[in-house]
Amino acid sequence: MLISRRRLALAGGILIIASGLVSIWIGARAGYLRYEPDPHGLFGHVGILAGGAAILIGSVLCWIACREPDRPPVMVALGLLTVFLGHLGAIAGALLVGTAGVLLCYISGIWHIIEGLRKWRRTSP
Repeated sequence: MLISRRRLALAGGILIIASGLVSIWIGARAGYLRYEPDPHGLFGHVGILAGGAAILIGSVLCWIACREPDRPPVMVALGLLTVFLGHLGAIAGALLVGTAGVLLCYISGIWHIIEGLRKWRRTSP
């Protein structure tokens, strides 16, 4: 099995979605609508709306993972967006689950930035 930037980003987005589901589950059981500390202290902050935001962010990350732009500036921008959204998604979701997702998003995003910069350097006069 070959590890690719696309697979890492997709796995990161899926883990961010999972962290959102965990946040919704724990938040609903504790009666937290927004963003409150986990009553058991294991997952950081949880809540129904925060979990919904993490699911939305994870879905955007999965959508970005399926895009392969040709232009180097777009590649760099998508790499930066992957890193930013991965971090934001881990904060919005349950941090224990989202940490693995954000690490994969960091690796994938930095990989994409480096590929874009290499391609950009080769094509510039």
